[in-house]
Amino acid sequence: MLKSKYVWKTRVPNLVPNEEIFSTLLKNRDIDDYESFFSMGEESLIDPYLLNDIDKAKTRILLAIEQNQSIMIFGDYDCDGICSISLLYRTLKKLDADVHYDLPNRFVDGYGLNMKAVEKIISMNISLVITVDNGVSCVNEIAALNEAGIDTIITDHHEIGPVLPAAHAIVHTHLSENYPFKEIAGVMVAFKLAQTLIGTSASEFYDLAMIGTVADLMPLKNENQALINLGIARLRGTQNLGLQKLIEFSNLDIINVTAISFKIAPKINSSGRLGRALDAVKLLITDNHKSANELILKIENNHSSRKKLTEESFKQCEKLVNPNDRVIIVASDKLHEGVIGICAQKIVEKYQKSTLIITVDAEGNGKGSMRSFGNENILELLHQNKGLLIRYGGHSQAAGLQIKEEKIEELRKGFNSVSFTDKAPILDVDMQVDLCDVELDIIQYIQDRSFFTASFMFDQLRVVKKQVLGGKHTKLILECHGLKFDALHFNSLEYYHSLENGDLINCVAGLTVNNYRNRKKIQLMIKDIECLDFQVLNLRASDYFKSDKSWITGQYLEINDSIVLNNNFKELLKANKDYETIVISPKVIKANFNKIIQKRELGKIYQLLKEIHEFKLDILLRRIEYNQIILKYAVEIFVELDLIEKNDEYYIVKDDVIRTELQKSPTFLELVEKKKIIDLIYYDYNSHIKSYLKELMEV
Repeated sequence: MLKSKYVWKTRVPNLVPNEEIFSTLLKNRDIDDYESFFSMGEESLIDPYLLNDIDKAKTRILLAIEQNQSIMIFGDYDCDGICSISLLYRTLKKLDADVHYDLPNRFVDGYGLNMKAVEKIISMNISLVITVDNGVSCVNEIAALNEAGIDTIITDHHEIGPVLPAAHAIVHTHLSENYPFKEIAGVMVAFKLAQTLIGTSASEFYDLAMIGTVADLMPLKNENQALINLGIARLRGTQNLGLQKLIEFSNLDIINVTAISFKIAPKINSSGRLGRALDAVKLLITDNHKSANELILKIENNHSSRKKLTEESFKQCEKLVNPNDRVIIVASDKLHEGVIGICAQKIVEKYQKSTLIITVDAEGNGKGSMRSFGNENILELLHQNKGLLIRYGGHSQAAGLQIKEEKIEELRKGFNSVSFTDKAPILDVDMQVDLCDVELDIIQYIQDRSFFTASFMFDQLRVVKKQVLGGKHTKLILECHGLKFDALHFNSLEYYHSLENGDLINCVAGLTVNNYRNRKKIQLMIKDIECLDFQVLNLRASDYFKSDKSWITGQYLEINDSIVLNNNFKELLKANKDYETIVISPKVIKANFNKIIQKRELGKIYQLLKEIHEFKLDILLRRIEYNQIILKYAVEIFVELDLIEKNDEYYIVKDDVIRTELQKSPTFLELVEKKKIIDLIYYDYNSHIKSYLKELMEV
C-alpha cells in the first residue's frame, strides 16, 4: 500500500464537471471578474511616489548623473537580484550615467552587501551605491560607506530588522504607509525607481520585472498580476537580446508563467548557484549580438552543470542518509554549495522529514541549507540549538547556517531529541474531476492563461505501464474507463519503484496539454499518489536492488528464493498478514533446483556419492565442485530414503539398496512445493503472484 505524502484538502466538495472547471478555478483564487483580472494593465500599477523615500532617491540619482559621479548598483545572485541589476543598469544607461554593477559570490561573500564589497567600492571612487533586492539588513556596511563619504540608496523587499541602516534613502514597501500592496519583489521596487527616473519609457522593462517577480514566487494578485500581464505581452516581442536568446534556447512553444517558472528563471538562477551570476547580468544588459551569442552558451553550460551537480550531490546525499534520524542531517566534503538547498528539498520530499544538508570545506567549516517538512518550524529548531552554530538565519520553512565540522554530530543529537507533532502536511487541491470527462480544450484554455498551479484529484486510475525517462524521470500510463493518459513525475523514480502495472491509484496532479508531433493530448503532472490496495512490487530483475529499494516508502515484507527455501512460507505470510506491501527481491541462491526434484539428476548425484562411499558432509561440501545447497539437500533426501546411512558425523552410502520412491522423502516433497513457489514469484505474471500471495495472507 502506497500512502500519500500529504493530506489532500479539496477546496470545493463533490465532483466538478468539465464545464465548471474554469469557473471553479477563478472562484478558488477569489477572481470575481475574469476579464478584468487578465486584462489588468498599466492602470493597475500603483503610483511609485507612494513608496517611502523614492523621491529622495530619485533626486540623489539625478544629482549624481548631473555631476558625473560614479554609481554602483549592488544586487543579489538569484533571479530577482539579477533582473533587478539589469533593469536599473539599463535605466541609468538611458540617462547616460556613469554606472557600474556588482553582486556577491555566494561561495565567498554570502548574501547581500558585505565588507569586502564595501572595500572594493571605496577603492573605485564610487560616489553613490544603490542596492537592489538586498541592503535593508546591512547596517554595518552602510555605516562604513557613510564614513567613506559614499551615499547609499537601498531598494529592497526583505524582512526589516530591529535597526535600519543609516542610508540616504530606503525604498521599501513595508516602510511605506501609503503604499497599499506590500508583497512585491525586489525587481518591482527597482522598476518603481526606474519609473520615477524615465517615466513611461520604463515600460520597456516590464519583461525583466515580470521574470523576477515570478521567480521570487510573489503572489499573483493586485499589481503583481498587472505586471504579469504586461510582462508576458512585452516578452513575446522583447527587444532584449539576452531574453531573445533565452527564449530561443529554451525551445518555448508558448510564453506564459509556466514557461518562466520552469524554463527561463531556472537558467538565470543556475549561474548564481555556481558563483557565475555576472554571466546572467551581462546577458540581460548586452546589446551586442556577438556577446549575446557567447553569453547564452555560457548560461546554457551553467544550467547543464547545475543540473549535473544536483544529480551527483543528491546521489551522494542519499548514500549518507540515516532514515532513522528524526531530522535528517547529511554532511560531506563532496557536495557543491550551490545545490545543497535543492538537495535538501529533494530529500525532504523523498523521506518526508525535515532535512539539513551541509557541505564541509578543507578547514572543517560547514555551510548548511535546511528545508522543512510540512509545517515543522525549522527556525525554532535552530534557535534551540544555536549554541552549536556559528550563525544561522531564514524562516520556518527554509534556513541556512554555518557550523564547525566537529559540532555536526552533536547537532544531530540535538535535532533528534526534539519531538515534533506528527502532523502530515496539507496539499491544497482545487477540485476533484473525472479525468475521462475533462476536455482538452478546457485544459488548453487554462494553460494559456497561466494557471500552472491548478491541481486536481482523480480516483480509481489503473496503472497500465511504467517507464523511466532520461534515467531520472517517471512516466506512468494510467487508464480511466478505457482511456489512457500519460502521467509524469520529474526528477524522481519513486513511483516507478513503488507502483506496479495493475495497481489502482488515487492521484493529485496538474493537467497540461502535450503537443508532441502536432498531436495534442492531456497529460498529468503528478504531485502525490496513493494506492490503498495490497501491492506486490516486483524488483526481481533489479540490477541495483539496494538503490531501487530506497525509493519505496513505508513498511513492506521482502521475499526471495532464500526466504522461501529457509522458511515455512505459508506460515511466514500468515504471520505477516498486516503488511500491505510485498517486495520481491532478486534471487540470492544461484542453484538449479531441477537437479534436486528430477529423479535422473538425483541419480547422478547418488552415483557420485556412491563412488566416494564414505564422507563427512562439511568436508564433502568443500572438496567437490558442486552447488552446496543442492548437494546438502540431496544427501538429506538420500538419508530419508535409506540410501545413505548417517553414523555420527559420517555418511556411508549403502551398497545393497532396495528401489524406493522419491515421494517417500518429506524433504523432496517440501522442495517440490518450494520450487513451485520460487518459479511463481520469479517467472509468473505479477497479477498471478499478487492473487496467490493475497490469498495466502488472508487465510
